[in-house]
Amino acid sequence: MVSSFYYDKGNFAPSQQDALVLEVAVLGRREAALLVVCDGIGGLREGEYASSYVTMRLRSWFYEVYLRCRKRGYGWRRVQRDCIGILYDCNQYLQRYGAERGIRLGTTMTMVLLQGRRFFSWAKAPLFVKYQLFHMGDSRAYHLGKWCQRLTEDDSCGDNMLCRCVGSFSWQDVQKRQGHLWPGERILLCSDGFWRRLEETEMAESLGNRGRTWRSLRLSEEQMKKRLRKLGDAARARGEKDNQAAVIVGMEGIVHSGKAYAADERKQKRHVQ
Repeated sequence: MVSSFYYDKGNFAPSQQDALVLEVAVLGRREAALLVVCDGIGGLREGEYASSYVTMRLRSWFYEVYLRCRKRGYGWRRVQRDCIGILYDCNQYLQRYGAERGIRLGTTMTMVLLQGRRFFSWAKAPLFVKYQLFHMGDSRAYHLGKWCQRLTEDDSCGDNMLCRCVGSFSWQDVQKRQGHLWPGERILLCSDGFWRRLEETEMAESLGNRGRTWRSLRLSEEQMKKRLRKLGDAARARGEKDNQAAVIVGMEGIVHSGKAYAADERKQKRHVQ
């Protein structure tokens, strides 16, 4: 798995209320990753605190709970239950925090957990990656390949008012989804300040494998970073003033003779005992 991120406050917003997490870990022959994008609700107070608190709690849960569950062979149902539990705790905490101070605060939350397995001893990266997605709010997740497939639905009603997020409302269940990434495919998580003025075809052409041969499927981290920045700059040029945050992870490999082979990765990853 190869990953990158983009993060920009902009020149108009008074504070950075977007927060993101990108963590990759290796457990023997397994590889796991956590991607999170949170966007503090701009119309409420302390949106930056809400987004940073939720990302911090999810990052701690990833290392303290999730990786242990995967190492012990627990299934996705156990992981899903634990993840929803930590999000419920975050919602309760932010509601208590706001009640004590006489304010309302909240954040959107889009999160993806990925796990791959090296099926062959000579493979330096997984043949394919499973992912599980959790979502609340109007940040988005996209599956990028030949086309751009949106994986989330915006939790908003008339006038783009949010009707579900973490903290501002009483607890509501999260959107959930599972799927796979194959070589040349990527998952992008981004806040509304990033996606709002972009077309899905733009993202597919820049970050997917649309129109490319198997020799050009692979993107390096530096290439991903440059393309994320180019898309962010395009949104700014069209008048976007909100904070921007985006994180992407991809299965970088080649496809040859109808078979997918994972390519060697040179990025140093944290090993978990």
